[in-house]
Amino acid sequence: MKRFFAIFCLIFITVVSTSGQDRAPLSSVLPIFETYIEKSRVAESIPGVVVVIVKDGKIVYLKGLGVKVAGKNEPVDGHTPFALASVTKNFTNTLIARLVDQGKLQWTDLVSKYLPDFRLSDPKISQDLRIEDLLSHRSGLPGFAGDSLIDLGWGASEIISAMKAFPMEGEFRKTYNYQNVLVGIVDNIMEKVTGKPLAQLYQEELFGPVGLKETRFGEKAPPTFWQKLLSLFQRGAPQPTFHDSFQGKTRSLPKGNPVLFTFPASSGIISTGEDMGKWLIFQLNKTVINGKPLVSEANLKETRSPHVDMAKQGRRQFPKNRVTKVQYGMGWFIHDYAGAPVLSHMGAMAGTRAAFFLLPEDNVGIAVMTNLGGMRNSLFPEAICDKFLDLYLNVRDEQDWAKIFRDDMRGYQEKYQKQRRVDMLQNLGPARDLEEYTGTYENALYGRVEITKSNGSLVLTYKDRTPVTLSHWNSNTFQFEGSDLTPGWTGADQGEVLFSHDRGKSGRMMINLFHEGPDTVFYRVS
Repeated sequence: MKRFFAIFCLIFITVVSTSGQDRAPLSSVLPIFETYIEKSRVAESIPGVVVVIVKDGKIVYLKGLGVKVAGKNEPVDGHTPFALASVTKNFTNTLIARLVDQGKLQWTDLVSKYLPDFRLSDPKISQDLRIEDLLSHRSGLPGFAGDSLIDLGWGASEIISAMKAFPMEGEFRKTYNYQNVLVGIVDNIMEKVTGKPLAQLYQEELFGPVGLKETRFGEKAPPTFWQKLLSLFQRGAPQPTFHDSFQGKTRSLPKGNPVLFTFPASSGIISTGEDMGKWLIFQLNKTVINGKPLVSEANLKETRSPHVDMAKQGRRQFPKNRVTKVQYGMGWFIHDYAGAPVLSHMGAMAGTRAAFFLLPEDNVGIAVMTNLGGMRNSLFPEAICDKFLDLYLNVRDEQDWAKIFRDDMRGYQEKYQKQRRVDMLQNLGPARDLEEYTGTYENALYGRVEITKSNGSLVLTYKDRTPVTLSHWNSNTFQFEGSDLTPGWTGADQGEVLFSHDRGKSGRMMINLFHEGPDTVFYRVS
């Protein structure tokens, strides 16, 4: 039996894995790969994508496919800007490492040293929380804590003050739970220790030295001279474009997604295929530029060393038949792929999605950026990266990752809609008189929501957002499209408002997209 098991393992490793030397020539990979990208892009209705591949310090492939805006003819190319979303975290952690080299801060510095008023719900964690904890997602907070506040367009200072309302979920420094807000608050720390505006800091310490002429930080960062020059020749728009997928159709989001820039150190960099190629080369070359490292070997290693294990995290982006172990450093996912060591990061917010993978031992990297995305819209960049690794690493267990991820995403959406239909049938009944639902409702975290009646429908108003008309779903449940309330949500974010009655009037209300905090119920204000 043991002998049989050993033979089986050997066969499995031979089929699924790679020998470490068995690499396909890129000259044979790239034509097949480009055909796959375009076929998958069309199948998933992605308006535009740019893919860049580097090897041995050179860009060996850079191609834009599709268009900048769905329904229009302006093509994507290597100079087209894309919003990187959380791929920004890789840049930020590299910048922090540089500031540590300069003695302006330390990885182990207490957050309270720079932000004395910052609080989490656990006083002990608040007192001991360090910069390296912020950057490695091991605070003990629930995953994506505060993201609904970002999506709703809250200001950064409001969100930072609200973090004390979130109950802790994991074990401090042992549980991985991805965060955007906590990485984002290093904005304030970097400004304090340098005395410089962040856009200037990123430009002087990163973009300039690396030669990223087309990369910008933050929503209000002015176009660089190079970007202005390119725009004269209509080679690149000064702003990225955004799209989502709603009811099976791709649609443009002409107003973009301003919440990307609420915490710009977490999600606020705009770049191009040309510049991402330079960034991949820079990272594969251990940040060496003109013979000198921009970041010391010790601090670069610190960012690329595991700080927390992700063993209990089920993530679609890491296929189980390819990846056996995933850990997080600071700005890096650290994992294997069919036996090859990989460093990677992904990013997604409403309207955009990006990913990049490095194979350090091969001196190979790939980045993929698209102008369609959202947490529930697409895993296209990750699928394209996985396909490239399969081809380059000569993995014999060939998979159509774009289709697998697409079917998985659509299956999730169909299951959700099916459950909604089941719930509807189980709770059949008309709405009550609409006047019974109207009033002011309040939640300890989110504040007040007004429900009014207009033109025979209920209308939801939250803060200064555009009022949203609610359509009746069934009984005491009404619905709206998340993107109608805030650009932080896509059409795939289906909003549901459930009322609960007490003595003739609705006394409580829940909104499924307002799902964070210790109590998610909105109570009628008497």
